[in-house]
Amino acid sequence: MKIKHFFRDGEKMQEHFEEHGEQTNSQSAEEYLIKANAVMQNPRTKRKPETDDGDNDIVYYLPPTGEIVFVSAEGYIRTYFIADDEYFERQ
Repeated sequence: MKIKHFFRDGEKMQEHFEEHGEQTNSQSAEEYLIKANAVMQNPRTKRKPETDDGDNDIVYYLPPTGEIVFVSAEGYIRTYFIADDEYFERQ
């Protein structure tokens, strides 16, 4: 799988990995990045613009696993974690 999206910088990736790595079953920041990209590339993933906070993010959500990824308008991953359908619908 080709990595198409990255975090703005390594520090941001590390921060989000430390916050959500266990929840996403990621063993390293690099694995966390790979898994976030896998969600975005999965054909079963739902995609929509975020309307909750006006950041113009794109939200990717994989219902079977609850994985959710937020990507900025500039193409950077903002975060990746586990959510539910209700959370996705509110975004």
